[in-house]
Amino acid sequence: MINNEVRQSLTDVCKALNRHSVKFIIVGGVAVGYHGYRRVSGITVHRPEIKNDLDFWYKPTLDNFLRLVRALKDLEVRAESLDAIVFDPQKTYLKIPQGSFHTDFLPQMVGIDDFDQCRQRSHEELLDGTTLVILSYQDLVLNKLALNRALDDEDIRGLRNARSKETE
Repeated sequence: MINNEVRQSLTDVCKALNRHSVKFIIVGGVAVGYHGYRRVSGITVHRPEIKNDLDFWYKPTLDNFLRLVRALKDLEVRAESLDAIVFDPQKTYLKIPQGSFHTDFLPQMVGIDDFDQCRQRSHEELLDGTTLVILSYQDLVLNKLALNRALDDEDIRGLRNARSKETE
């Protein structure tokens, strides 16, 4: 179950992204939770004042990036900082603080290369009337294996445990 604060932020961000036809996939902790393993956000280890973070992988094309910028302006992110960014499909990571939230927009995902193929395998879900596109279990595990951090190893164990309980 998603807490109300995360739910509202997730739907607000996804509504804006959908309104501007941004090609994106929800990754990170929200994807981990969707696939059955609930955990506290990993960002709280480094930044305890931030309670949750939302992670999005966006298709790293100039057109899609410009759509993303327009969506962020709808969310009242400071436009002058966005307008100054020089887009690089390898390096244009956006970290957007939003009160007790932190939203990351990633142009690349370690361990998985092809955005379009991952998008085809992703799960589309409706949350409060808003379409969410969530990274597939298979691609999530590939990403976690490639990252190989302690948190990712814990996520993989939790995901596999949740999946084995589903088949019992």
